[in-house]
Amino acid sequence: MRYWKYIPPLKSLLAVEATARCGSFSKAADELNVTQSAVSHLVGQAETLLGTRLFDRTSRPIQLTTEGQRYVNSVISSLNILKAEGQLLHERHGSSALTVSCNLGYGNFWLLPKLKHFHDAYPDITVNMVTTYQGLPELGEGIDVAIRFGSGDWPDCHSRLLFSERITPVASSMYIEQAPQIRQPKDLLKHTLLHAHARDKRWFDWEQWFDHFGIARPPTLTGPSFDNHVMMMQAALTGSGVALGWKGTAGEFVRQGQLIEVLPEQIQVEGSVYLVTRQGGYPHRILDLFSEWLVERAGADR
Repeated sequence: MRYWKYIPPLKSLLAVEATARCGSFSKAADELNVTQSAVSHLVGQAETLLGTRLFDRTSRPIQLTTEGQRYVNSVISSLNILKAEGQLLHERHGSSALTVSCNLGYGNFWLLPKLKHFHDAYPDITVNMVTTYQGLPELGEGIDVAIRFGSGDWPDCHSRLLFSERITPVASSMYIEQAPQIRQPKDLLKHTLLHAHARDKRWFDWEQWFDHFGIARPPTLTGPSFDNHVMMMQAALTGSGVALGWKGTAGEFVRQGQLIEVLPEQIQVEGSVYLVTRQGGYPHRILDLFSEWLVERAGADR
C-alpha cells in the first residue's frame, strides 16, 4: 500500500503552511523566495489531491477553512518533527559550528575577547556571533545559545549564571591625568559625562547614578550623548570623558589597564548575565563543550 498516496509534495505543504501563517500568497511567496503564482499553484495542488478547499480566498487576509485549519495543524506538527529529527542528526554528525546571540555591548566587549582563546583551544569548531541592539532572536531560529541580561527565568529555557552585573564610573588614564581630581561621587558633576540612549530601562543613566547616592544635581546633565552603549565606551577609551561602566562591557578594559575605575563606589544592579539554551533540547556535543568552557571563563573573571 502506498501510504503517501494522500500526502502532497513537500513544496506544497510548505506553501500551505506559509500561506496559513502569513495570511496571503504574496507574503508566503516572499518568505519562500518564489512567485505569488507559484505559491497559488502549490496550494491548489494540495487542495486537488485532498479533494477540498483549505483556504477561503474571498477574505483578506486569506482565512483557513475549518478543514484547512485542522489539516494545517497536522502539517505544522509533522514539519516540526522532521525539523527536530533533522537537527538532531546534523548536530550529532554534521555540525562543527554553533551560533551565539547577544547584545552588541556584551558581544563586543565581553564575548569577543574570549572567542580567540576558545578557537586556540578548539580550532576545529566555528563560533558564529549574532549581535543586536535589542530584540534578540529566539533560540532555535538559527541560534544555539544566547547571552542575556535579566532574571534568568525565560520560558522554555535553561539558564546558567555567568556573572552578576554592577556599574561604576570609568575613564581612561589620558582623561584622568588632565581632569579635576575625583575623590567622591559628587565630584563627577565637574567632569565631562558620557551618555548613552538606553533601550533597556534597567540600564542606569547618570541621573539615576547621582540620585542613588543622594547627590543634588541639575535637572539635565550635559555631556556628549551617543546612540548606543558601545559608542559611549569607545569614547571613554579615547579620553573623551567619564562613562558608567558595566562589568560586562568595561571589565576587560579595566583588567588590561585601558580604563580606570575612578571611584570605589559601585551599584549592584537588578539582574545578572546568563548563558541561555533551549530547555529539553537535543544533545549537542559542541554546544555542551562551549557552554562549559564559557561558564568556566566567566568564573575566572569574577
